[in-house]
Formats: sequence, structure tokens, C-alpha cells
Amino acid sequence: MSQQIQLSQEPPPVMTPCNFSPSPAFQWLCDELFVKLEDIQSKRDPKNIGKPVTVRYYEVINHFIALWRKTVGNDIFPALILILPYRDRRLFNIRDYTLIKAICAYLKLPRNSFTEKRLLSWKARAGKGVKLSQFCVNEIKKRKSEPKDKIEITIDRLNECLDKLAEERNSKGRGFKKLADSPTFKFCLENMSFIELQFFFDILLKNRVIGGQEHKFLNAWHPDAQDYLSVVSDLRTVTTRLWDPEIRLQNNDLVINPGFAFAPQLAKKLSISYEKICMKLKNDFIIEEKMDGERIQLHYQDYGEKLKFFSRRGTDYTYLYGESIHDGFIGKHLKLNKDVKDCILDGEMITYDKTQNMILPFGLVKSSARSMLTKDGIMNEGYQPLFMVFDLIFMNGTSLANIPLNVRKEYLNGIFTPEPHIIELLSSYHRFNEDSIRKSLELAISMGSEGIVLKRYDSRYTVASRNDDWIKVKPEYLEQFGENMDLIVIGRDPGKKDSLMCGLAVVEEDEKADLNENNDDNVIILDDDEDAPVEQERTIHKFVSFCVIANGLSQEEFKQIDRKTRGLWNRSDEIPPPDTLLQFGTRLPIEWIDPKKSVVIEVKARSIDAAESNGRKFATGCTLYGGYCRGIREDKDWQTCYTLSEFLRTKNVKSRRNGSDQVIHGVKRQKKNRRKYILDQSLEEEGGLLKNTAFFRNLYFYVISDVFDDVLGTRIEKERMYKYIQEGGGTLIHNIISKQFGTRNLRIISGKLTNECSALIERGYDVINPQWIVDCVQSKSLLKLEPKYCFNVSTELKKLTEKRVDTFGDSYEVPITEEQLSTLLETELNLVRVQGLVTPYADEELIKIPLFLFQDRIMLFPNTESKTISFLQEKIKLYGGKLTTDIGKCNLIILPNGNQQLLQRTRDLLTKNIMNSGEVPTIPYIVNPLWIERSIEENSQVPEEDYPVI
Repeated sequence: MSQQIQLSQEPPPVMTPCNFSPSPAFQWLCDELFVKLEDIQSKRDPKNIGKPVTVRYYEVINHFIALWRKTVGNDIFPALILILPYRDRRLFNIRDYTLIKAICAYLKLPRNSFTEKRLLSWKARAGKGVKLSQFCVNEIKKRKSEPKDKIEITIDRLNECLDKLAEERNSKGRGFKKLADSPTFKFCLENMSFIELQFFFDILLKNRVIGGQEHKFLNAWHPDAQDYLSVVSDLRTVTTRLWDPEIRLQNNDLVINPGFAFAPQLAKKLSISYEKICMKLKNDFIIEEKMDGERIQLHYQDYGEKLKFFSRRGTDYTYLYGESIHDGFIGKHLKLNKDVKDCILDGEMITYDKTQNMILPFGLVKSSARSMLTKDGIMNEGYQPLFMVFDLIFMNGTSLANIPLNVRKEYLNGIFTPEPHIIELLSSYHRFNEDSIRKSLELAISMGSEGIVLKRYDSRYTVASRNDDWIKVKPEYLEQFGENMDLIVIGRDPGKKDSLMCGLAVVEEDEKADLNENNDDNVIILDDDEDAPVEQERTIHKFVSFCVIANGLSQEEFKQIDRKTRGLWNRSDEIPPPDTLLQFGTRLPIEWIDPKKSVVIEVKARSIDAAESNGRKFATGCTLYGGYCRGIREDKDWQTCYTLSEFLRTKNVKSRRNGSDQVIHGVKRQKKNRRKYILDQSLEEEGGLLKNTAFFRNLYFYVISDVFDDVLGTRIEKERMYKYIQEGGGTLIHNIISKQFGTRNLRIISGKLTNECSALIERGYDVINPQWIVDCVQSKSLLKLEPKYCFNVSTELKKLTEKRVDTFGDSYEVPITEEQLSTLLETELNLVRVQGLVTPYADEELIKIPLFLFQDRIMLFPNTESKTISFLQEKIKLYGGKLTTDIGKCNLIILPNGNQQLLQRTRDLLTKNIMNSGEVPTIPYIVNPLWIERSIEENSQVPEEDYPVI
């Protein structure tokens, strides 16, 4: 080592919290906290009806914490692991089925009794906010009374019982019979009140006992508790360190400690030129290959006698890779300098194919390391994990986070001995200019790598941060929109194969920021890697409909979604979805679900469908073309799903990168200098704009946004709309509050969900799409409102407008122009092609014939000698695809597996064609022929990254 780090001196002893009173009763915790919070949620607290809900929550929580500090002490940990059971590291392995069967056995009910069957199907009868624990307690109430001479169960006593249940799970395994026979379980059932039992069951099931108020409780206990928990991921550490609200953490107090997972530093993805990237990195940076794997931090303790492997969100994978340097596939090959007592290594766990001597895409082997391991600890099928280390952030009692990156690299090189193909150092190169970025990315593409990561040479390691010190550069792919999106399911249309309506979360940032503002220097595409951390608390206001997904989900995945959501669906015609929670466009799903009880699916798409007719069907104003489900995201929920602001950022970046002539599906944008000419020619012919008409008379207009006319292919600005209104005899207003007019004559015009528009909707105003004004002007008459003109209106008005159109949305009264007819035909054809399944809008038999499945594809086959290839080429033509021999014109390359030389030649030719500018290149995917067969089987273009050439 060029520099030595001395063993740090023992730090001064830190005061730890202690309690001066015996542990209070669990009943007291239930009465003073759980029940009161539940009453607020269910609106059973008449004393404080006039106060905001958030204020009432904080009053209850602050009162409880004040009582705890005054009567118990400053150590909240014994209660906190009961308040936040899902954060408790004890594992009980008790699920709904196990608990129900154990309770029925305790009640001595016959097997498969009516009560047992009713409990097992509890979700079908559960109302909003009702949990299994309440059903179980109700059944116990029918057969037993509360114990009179019970033994009081304190919080400490309950934690001892939970410790024993966790131990029994390890020693005896976990089944309902063993749980029912457990003396500890019986003791709790026989000595708890009904209220205690309800929350005891919730704790066993690791439910959210206090709903979504966890962050409020942590903030009330200590202002830094929420932030600190994201760093250490351990309640014991948080409560030991943060017990006095007067003692605040400094920025450097968010320290890294061996054995405790933390949120690592992440790289930004910026859509800017290489020159600007160099400026941000001060023209002095390190280049590393971006590995396609899972971020892992390795905690090395007590000279290797104890190892910990954590993911980005703190998931412990130690059992997969080794608990010490004496065992485990990775652990037993770890070799560090003998003087290293403890350290933390940051790296990426990837998959290596030892038979082909190559790195495999991580998505190719999504099965866990446990399933790949044999009893002898050797990987099956030639696959094995490979840990690529790239940073050292703690060593011998000292955090290295504030030491420059280049120094950390020197320390890492000095203590680490690699084991080829098992645990290695990630290569890095010191560079200074934009040309080096271009060449490195060119090399990465030629090697089939995911991209490169650029790190400022002297950068510090910033925990739980994503800043300009680390920047990732990945090639963009043709025929693909942005990043994969984790969408929340908010509706479905049942059928042979359900169509799932997905939505986006509207968070607090959406209300504060101008989401349409374009700033090339600050365009960020959020990371979509596996296991992404929740970097900060997000306040979600509501959810808006975005797209319908049916392709990509297997029958088993449909069954899995059905199991998770059974009993939680509501028919839209019987129970309308609440406007305060869900916002739909003109297309309403047959059934809807509360997003907080729903599932998240990972979706990718070919492009955005911004056709006005399709946009009105969804509250976002646009939808996805070629949407495809990658799978169910078990690690995501309604709080961490994709947001409207994230989508708009990605959409803006994609639009900017492709230029002003970009075709967002269904709409070709015209250049600015042609807009006025096209508009004037269409609407201002015959000697001026409708100067002698007054069809808008007695109407008052409040215009919020402009409109894009998909028929004319042009944007009509607000100022132009003002002119149309005035010359049509209408009156413009600029202050709704004054109410100098009748609300029946008011027309609020908007095609975008802005802050102002949202506020007016919440106050009960109807909002009309600007296209209504354009169509009125074109027809020279006041048109009746139809569903396509309703941006957001009342249920009564919506029902009235639906009577004016047929089942396909075509008007009974308004004549259609040739241009509108052409747009309509194109839109419906696109809908058939995109959906690929039975919908209320297309004929079932027609959909089964995917005539234009590959109509947007231009494919290149570098090797055309095989008869199989010739057969595939004919298939491509039959399904509307095109073939080319020019690599510069293709948007997909088909190569067979196993021909490494041909693959390398193709990559070399590809990079030669694209590396000519200072921007991030856009390239076609290279896939194996199985992609074609799978796409035809599923009647949808399947994700290219799942079919790499190996």
C-alpha cells in the first residue's frame, strides 16, 4: 500500500438510553397508540372532527411519546419493534393460512369447518381497511370470553414470547400444527384481551400496525430518526443513537458502520453532451464499466470471521454468499491483507458463465443464488456469481467516505487479492477529456457492455445520494421508450386474460415543479436498477390512469395477482372510484382497486402514444404504445411505484434527444415555422376567421392550457385560442373567484393536469378539453359536449355526454371530416395492434390476427446462409417487418447464439457507424432468433434484453 491507515483509537463511550421504570403493559400500548390511531383512520374520534387529519395523528403520537419518556424512559426500542413489526429482524414465518389454521385448531374446530373456510376467504368479505386480525378476533369472541384472571403481558414479556416463536421457527420449522401446539402461542391467546389479540396477530403477520404513519412516529421521536434509519436499516441502532431530540445529527454523523446496511451512493444518468459531462467532472475523472448485476456491499468483520452481504435496500444475502471466509461461494475465496480487521467493500454481484467464459446479463438468471447452488456449493448449469469490487469505504474502525476516490482506490488495491471469475477488482482508468468518454463507450458497446460510469477523480463517497460526482452513460436503444417503469395496478377488465389498467402516482413534487420545463443541464433519468432504495419520503396525493397492459403476464402471474388482490376489487358501475384517490380519463375500467392494496408490475414500451383520441382515455393525456409486462415487482408497493413527474422527465428527455420531428406514435410534430401557415390555411380561409358568427355568445371562458390538434398536426397556443373565443362571441375571464357570471355559462378549458387545473377540479368545477373550441370553430357552430371533449367532468355530465355517441365513441350528431376519419381509422388500427387482446373496442377475431406485428421493424441478419434464417425472414415479411443489409438503417439485429466471432464483427461495425457525435449514441438491440418466435407466440414484441446473443 502506498499509504497506511493506522488502527483508530477506541472512541469515547457513548451514552445509551435507559428506562427507569418497568415495562408497561401491552394493553397500554394498544389503548394509547394503536386504538387511537385506528379511530382517526376510521373517523371514530368525534372530539377532534374539526382538526386536520395530520394534526390529529401527530397529537396522538406526540402524547404517547411524551407519556413514554415521562413514565418509562428514553429507550423506545422495546415498543418500536412492536409498532413497526415489518422492520423487526425476527422471522416468524407466519402467513395468513398458518395463523387461521392454528387459531381454528386452538378453538378445537373440526378440520375444513365452515368457520375455517370463511376465514380462509376473508379477503372476499373485507371492507376498506379491514385486516385478517379483526376477523380472527371476531371468531374468538363468539366462542370465548376475555380472560378474567389473566397474567398481565408487558411489552418486555411479549418480546420474550416473540423471541421464542422465532426460535421455534428455526428449531421445529413452521406449520400451523406446531404453531397451535406452541406453549408460547397458547400463553398469549389465553392471557390477552381481544384488543391485544388483534394487534398481536398483526405483529405476527408483520402488518403495518399503525398504517402509513410510521414516518410520523419516527419524526416525532427524533427529527433525524427517519433519515438515520435509511442509513443503518436497524431499529436498535437508531434508538440507541437517537434518544434525545435536543442532540441532532450533523451531516457527517450519518456514518457507516460494519454490520449495518446503508443506502449507497448512486450514479446519475444525464442526457447532456460529453463536453458538459466533462465540465461537471472538472475534466478529471475515472472511467469504469457499468456492470449488469445487483449492487452489493460486503461487510468484513473480525478479520473475516464474520461477513455480511447487503443489497441496496438492506436485504441480507449473507446466507447465499458466505458468513465467514471459511464458507460460502464468495466468502471462502475472499483474501484481504492480514492487518485488515474490518472493512466495507462496495461492488456489483454479476453472473459469470464459466463454460463460455463470458459475463451474462443479470436478467438472464433471475433465479436466486440458492436455487443455483448444489449441496456441494458449486453452481449448476455453468452459472456462478462473480463479485466485482470497485470501492472501499470503511477500514479498521475508520470511515473512508470523506477520503478522495483516488486514495480509496489505492487503499483497495493494497489490501485486496482477486480470485479470477469469483471475486475481482473492477478495472478503472484515469481520464481527462470528452474523447476518452466517446472511446470508452465505443469499447463498451463493442464488448456488449451495459455502458460506463464516470466518477470525479477526487470525489467523496456520499451515502444515500445521487449527485454529479458519479455519472452513468448508457447507449440508448432504438424502438424503445426510456426506462422500464414500475406501475401500480388500479383497474382491470376481466376476461379470458385480464387487461390491467395501470396508473402513475402524483406526488408532492408534481405540485411544486414545472414538469414541462426543459433544461438540458439538469435532465435526469431516474435509475431503474433492481432493488432501488427509497431515498426520501414521498407524499402521494392521488393516482392517475396511464395505460392498459395485458401482454407479458403468464397465467401463473395472473393467478398470483388474483391471489394478492382477491376480495379487493370494486365494480365501477356499482361503486364509482373516489375522485380524491383515483383519476381516470374517458376509459373507465370495469373494476377498480385501492392502489394502497394493489400490486406493482414492471412495464416497458416501444414509444408514447400521444394521439389526442387515445390521450383522452387516460388521465395522463397520453399512453404507451407496445406496453409489455416484464413481471411483478415484489419489492415495490404503492409508495415506491413510478410517478407522474418521473414519467414526464423521461418523456421530455426522449423528445429532446430525438429532435423536433420526432414521431410520438400517431402524431408527427410539425416544425415551428410551419405551424402558423397550416393553422391559418385551415381555419382562417374565406376572408377571415368567422367574423360574422357568434356561437360562443353568453359564454365565459377561462383558458388554462393550449392544445395539440392531432388532425392538423400542430399546436394551437393559448393566445390563438383567445382570438377564436373572442371572434366567436365568447367572453374571456381571468378571475374565477370574482364570479361576475353564472357558473352554468362558464367553460374552463384545459388539456393538461396543471396545479391550477387540479385545484379547480378539487373544488368541483368541470374542465373541458381545448379541442372542443377548435372543433366548434371548424364546424362554425356550438357543438354539444361528447366524451372526447370531457377532460374532467362530473359523473352526471359524463353520463349525459355518453348518450351522444355510440359504443365506439362516434358522434350521433357531429359530422366528421375526411382528416378526422383518417385519424380515427389509424387510431383504431393502432389500438388493435397495441392491445393484442380482447377489449371493448375491437373485434375479438380481428385481434387474433397480428397482421402488422413487426410493421415498425427494419431487421438486419448478418448471417443469411442458414435455411432457418431464410424461413425467419419470410415470417418477418408476413408480419409486416422489413429487411435490410445496411446496418445504418436497421433498428434490430438478429444473430444466432454461439457464433462469438460474428457477434464481435457486428458490434465493431455497429460502433463504427454510430460514434460520430458528442452525444450519447442511439443503437439497435442485438437479439437471438428466439425473440422473433416469442413475439409471434405472444402477439407482442417481447423485451429485447431478455433475448441476448450468447
